[in-house]
Amino acid sequence: MTDVVEAPRPVTVAEAFANTAKALEQFNIERIRVEGLSCKSGSTHCRKHDKNNMEKEEDVRTLTEQAFMREFVFQSRPCVIVGALEDWPAMQRWRDDRYLFDLDGHLSGVRRETDDAAAPSSEETAATVDVAFVPKNNDHDSSDDSTHPREREEEKDGLKRVTVALTPNGRADAVTYVTYQGTRKEGREDDVDGEKDNVEEHFIKTEKLFMAAAEIRATLPELYHLLRENPLYPPVRPVFVDLRRPAPVVAYAQMQNNCLEVEYQHLHGDVPPELDRFGERVFGEPHEAANVWFGTPASVSSMHQDWVENLYAVVRGVKEFILLPPWEGVFVPKPELPSAAFSVQRKDDVNGYVFSGTPVHDGLTIPWMDVEFTPAALEDVSLMPTNMQERLHPLVVYVQPGEVLYLPAMWLHRVAQHADDTDRLARETQLTSSLQSAQDPPLPLIAAVNYWYDMSFTNPAVVMLREFGLLL
Repeated sequence: MTDVVEAPRPVTVAEAFANTAKALEQFNIERIRVEGLSCKSGSTHCRKHDKNNMEKEEDVRTLTEQAFMREFVFQSRPCVIVGALEDWPAMQRWRDDRYLFDLDGHLSGVRRETDDAAAPSSEETAATVDVAFVPKNNDHDSSDDSTHPREREEEKDGLKRVTVALTPNGRADAVTYVTYQGTRKEGREDDVDGEKDNVEEHFIKTEKLFMAAAEIRATLPELYHLLRENPLYPPVRPVFVDLRRPAPVVAYAQMQNNCLEVEYQHLHGDVPPELDRFGERVFGEPHEAANVWFGTPASVSSMHQDWVENLYAVVRGVKEFILLPPWEGVFVPKPELPSAAFSVQRKDDVNGYVFSGTPVHDGLTIPWMDVEFTPAALEDVSLMPTNMQERLHPLVVYVQPGEVLYLPAMWLHRVAQHADDTDRLARETQLTSSLQSAQDPPLPLIAAVNYWYDMSFTNPAVVMLREFGLLL
């Protein structure tokens, strides 16, 4: 009698996703070159780059745009593109803090002609009164509506101003436990006439909230000084904030919403269009938003996901991305939390800000990812939450100056940042030098440009996720 050989059991969807995640974890994030975008090995622009990175880059593949689309875009697979920013003037100019933050006043415009009876612009008082988050209808709203005064009008004094986020913990848009002193009025019966009087009572409250940053309008030199005052590192326990106590002010220029076009037009000449044109070709349409980011190591973006294709170019500093594939996002808790924001007031005696003692609630609830990963947790799985240790396969990638991360739509990501070797060495040399320098040491700055492109719902990876109900 012939033995019956059972057919192998088909792989389940969950197993297929898990195997894909493990494969990505094993091979990590590939670094590639793209024909027509990356500089060619041995060319004038790449000679210095290749000399310094010969050993690291000898195995870097060069792909055509079509191969990039097939291997990465259609498979929802992140990668790092090297050599794409060699011709960017920003790679040199943005190393100079005096240039980048207009410390010599070259951008100071002439006061515009205005009627005496004209009403003051709404931005004039934005930095001198309580400033809080104004909810946006779309996290990636790229509208350049000229009727929006905060984005389109300069101050009456003619000075260039940009939007700056301020937080006490370096976390804008994050799950935060906020402790503060509240007040309430309670009716108590008067001993004399028997009537109830409203008595104000104070109480201490801790809330788990989705917290947004306070936003101010600042000149570029003001942004520079705010960044210089940032703590050197993020707080040890950033998810806990006690507004009853004085807190450092962590500044981060992270407006998004097409801010390269809206607030940083003066930097257009530093950012050639080749990377954006590449994005238009491979994603099939013009960018939805072009953004710039200026921050220091004190700022961290909490785990989240975006419904856009992302080309993220690092000009200065190092960006640390912790990534999770979208099919694992279903295992990440995403509670609905009350939404609130920090608010600030300008100090009367010095050029700085203090946080108000209570969060500003807006009456909304927002679903947000309630998980915190660090590179240490990736090295030691026991540091991850127990219920996630077998389900999640996070990846970490460090994007160096001159590199571009392709981050596919819907990939979960947490973003930290570090000063690069050039700035770190310059700071150490200047700070330890016995000679008094007339200039301040360079900021431990991280500067980046990114382009968002609307994700395609005909992309095979997106179709697959939608079919299995994994679009979050």
